[in-house]
Amino acid sequence: MCPGFLSWIRSNDKVVIVALQSQAENLVKAAGALVELIANYENLAEKQKQIKDFEHEGDQIAHKLFNVLDELFVTPLDREDISRLTSAIDQILDYTEGTAARFVIFKIAHPTPYMLELAKLLLSASQEVSLVVSRLRELKVSKNLIEHCRNISRYEHEGDAIYRAAIALLFETDNAIEIIKQKEIYENLEGALDRCADVADVIEDIALKYG
Repeated sequence: MCPGFLSWIRSNDKVVIVALQSQAENLVKAAGALVELIANYENLAEKQKQIKDFEHEGDQIAHKLFNVLDELFVTPLDREDISRLTSAIDQILDYTEGTAARFVIFKIAHPTPYMLELAKLLLSASQEVSLVVSRLRELKVSKNLIEHCRNISRYEHEGDAIYRAAIALLFETDNAIEIIKQKEIYENLEGALDRCADVADVIEDIALKYG
């Protein structure tokens, strides 16, 4: 195999990995902005727009990545794994933006402590997603990848416990409209954490396949 062909393959590898890293880093920014929105509950429309911008940027990165995959003959990982990973990260971002939008659309007067707890877990899980994606070049070090995946799963399990406690408390109230509004926000936050767990599943599959 000629050196020029090897160089072309490595260049394509870099394009894919860099795009995945950009997507994951953009997710961390969005999750951080959501924590800021809930923790400092003011200027909601402005903060929601910022998160929407992150979501739009994420869509562009994902679209570019799918286009690159269509054009490449050789990819650094299986196409299916790259596609699953890209889609899962994009869905986390969608749920994150959907949560922010609901605070504005539903005119939530005050977020609950449970909402802030879930958002902080989402940020922590997103940071782990970014770390694990940044280490995809080190597939031989599969132990590190698995460790990050376990951290993501732990955050997702913690989120499940908080979600159940929040819903139990919510249904002790008799305000049906407020129940519907808050339940949607909790479900979006839990959905985002579930998609983080999906990322962990994909990475574990990759680590086992290439480690």
